[in-house]
Amino acid sequence: MVKKSFPLLGLHCAACAAHATKALEATAGVQSATVNLASATTFVIYDERLCTPEMLRGAVATMGYTLRINEPEVGELEALRQQEASSLRRKTWVAIILSLIVMGLMMWPPMTLTKALLSALLTAITLLWAGSGFFSRGWRQLRSGAAGMDLLVMLSTSVAFGYSLYRLGLYLWTEGEAHQLHHLYFEAASMTIAFVLLGKVLEARAERRTSAALRRLMGGQPKTVHQLLPSGEVILLPVSEVEPGMELRALPHELFAVDGEVLSGESYADEQLISGEPIPVAKTIGSTVYAGTLNGAGTLVYRAREVGRATLLARIIRLVEEAQSSRAPIQQVVDRVARIFVPVIVLLALLTLVAWGILSPIDGWEQGLIAAVTVLIIACPCALGLATPTAIMVGIGRGAEDGLLVRNAEALEVAGHIDTLVLDKTGTITEGRPEVKAIRWCLPEESEALASILVALEQHSSHPLAGAILRALPDEAKGEQIEVTHLHEQAGRGLEGEVDGVTYRVGQRTFVEELAGELSLAALAALEEGERMGATCSLFARKGEVLSVLLIADTLRPSSAKALQALRTRGLEVVMLTGDGASAARAVGEAVGVSRVVDSVRPEEKAAFIEGLQQAGKRVAMVGDGINDAAALARADLSIAMGSGSDLAMETAMVTLRSSDLMQLEHLFDLARTTLSTIHQNLFWACIYNLIAIPVAAGVLYPLTGYQLNPMLAGGLMMLSSLSVVTNSLRQARRHSKPLHLLSCGSPGVPTLGV
Repeated sequence: MVKKSFPLLGLHCAACAAHATKALEATAGVQSATVNLASATTFVIYDERLCTPEMLRGAVATMGYTLRINEPEVGELEALRQQEASSLRRKTWVAIILSLIVMGLMMWPPMTLTKALLSALLTAITLLWAGSGFFSRGWRQLRSGAAGMDLLVMLSTSVAFGYSLYRLGLYLWTEGEAHQLHHLYFEAASMTIAFVLLGKVLEARAERRTSAALRRLMGGQPKTVHQLLPSGEVILLPVSEVEPGMELRALPHELFAVDGEVLSGESYADEQLISGEPIPVAKTIGSTVYAGTLNGAGTLVYRAREVGRATLLARIIRLVEEAQSSRAPIQQVVDRVARIFVPVIVLLALLTLVAWGILSPIDGWEQGLIAAVTVLIIACPCALGLATPTAIMVGIGRGAEDGLLVRNAEALEVAGHIDTLVLDKTGTITEGRPEVKAIRWCLPEESEALASILVALEQHSSHPLAGAILRALPDEAKGEQIEVTHLHEQAGRGLEGEVDGVTYRVGQRTFVEELAGELSLAALAALEEGERMGATCSLFARKGEVLSVLLIADTLRPSSAKALQALRTRGLEVVMLTGDGASAARAVGEAVGVSRVVDSVRPEEKAAFIEGLQQAGKRVAMVGDGINDAAALARADLSIAMGSGSDLAMETAMVTLRSSDLMQLEHLFDLARTTLSTIHQNLFWACIYNLIAIPVAAGVLYPLTGYQLNPMLAGGLMMLSSLSVVTNSLRQARRHSKPLHLLSCGSPGVPTLGV
């Protein structure tokens, strides 16, 4: 299956998006399709053996929509949208000017034939040029049976204009009966076009702000890079021509062009774009640099590793685009309503006309026609269609800026209903990097000499803990050159070697006891201490005696305890699920305040545990980082991966914490709650608007107040309804905006994120 996002141009309302979705899903080989009205994109999952991009393009072309199948160059799509926006603004200004002239002519007494003819001419120009898009798209929608807002505008304005021409014709035919000129509605037709176009301009400007976060991510991609040739010459190369293995140079305060490995130089890098963390990260030989991040005050030479769409930044942008194109479950209900919205409105308009004609003997059909036109104008599927996608776009974009990579809209909706949080221990609550917490020497008087021997042994070890032991030993012990002979390492048990004819072992207790014999009281006391703190104990011994016990344990993430306390305060039940033994699990649980700890769990049992919670009625979020967490992540209602974890965990997860800081969990749940609240507010106001506006437009107030809504005013109200929804979504971004304390890269004394 191919998963791909395509630009989809020509969408104007919820009905447009719903019909385009239906057409794409009806194409052979398409598994699913989602259309995002706010971002003008579609995300399609299809079988490339049965379906091609050309087939997808053809499926929506008959409805008047344009699906771009070629991969757009950087900035090409934005330039095309800018061109469309410029054309829309030009038509809007012309429509407004001509409509104001027509309104002045129609409302300035007395009405004369010259004024009527000039008004008809200017209205015709407004409809046929400024409003041409509504008529061409409306006609295609009518032919394909995919009615949208364009059809409503086409019907309402053409009926008002046609009826006015009919009255003008009667005036000419009846040799100047003045009352015929009092029933012209040219200003209603022209002002409707002007108001709808103005609404589209303002709506597009507001919608552009909803995708500001994604554009900032895209703006982090440089266009050129300095390539270092084997001859030592430096040339300027377009980023699109960079290939893996090329040596590149990053000058001070320059963006890295691709992902790569530092070959020479020292500097700091501002990686906030990638990790969400404002603290610059030290870059030395062997460090990884990422495309779009900012180099500090030093010059670095690095080798290109991942280029183009394979860079971390490109993958993040792609995931954000896919997420913003996805539909929340609540949107599926909106789509079903949108598909029948326009036909229902047309039917209501016809019923309004008939009701006025029957119930009002005097001028009933004429007033009914105006009421029907007003119903067609005021009904707004746009607000309904924008309610969910604009809120989702703002929420996902804001999350991306703050280090939360949300995979789809469903993740935000699900996060708003979570009541149980399950966390893996290693790499999630802890750093996943074991360190020696203490060395208990059984022969303190020989510790310096023995430390040098231990260094010599561990330097030959391939065990993952060897590095942690070497880091813990004093630098003085690492300076002496000691020859080790008869080296032998047993996987999973330990290392044996001889120094000056004496055999030494370091490793597991059973392995060391074979050489050392019965453990001393000091060694036993150290082992008990290690068990209490949940540490792994490694023993160092020679024949007949244990020399030291090394207590090795994982390091808690600095924010773990505070983050989990905040989540418990929110009412979430927090559970720690780990494959580690009881003592290690209990020690970590006590350190972070988690009372429910489930230990010694195999990977397949983690998924079963999650399923058990769900069967008990819990809505479960799972946070993990490793391959062993992938099954549990897939089973959970909401899956959250640590950014420092395995690729499989991040591929499985619905949300990725890019900085691996558990404090981001609270921000995720806040963001989800606010986004859901915004969606509900938007849908409420969109529905209330139509429920109130349509009856008023039909004339229900006329028997009580004698007031009938003017079609021109109806156009203005329709414009305001769409703008109110988009503006409410933008309020979400302001509520969640937080100051970013940026530090200048390369500043003296700036701390790093870790060594």
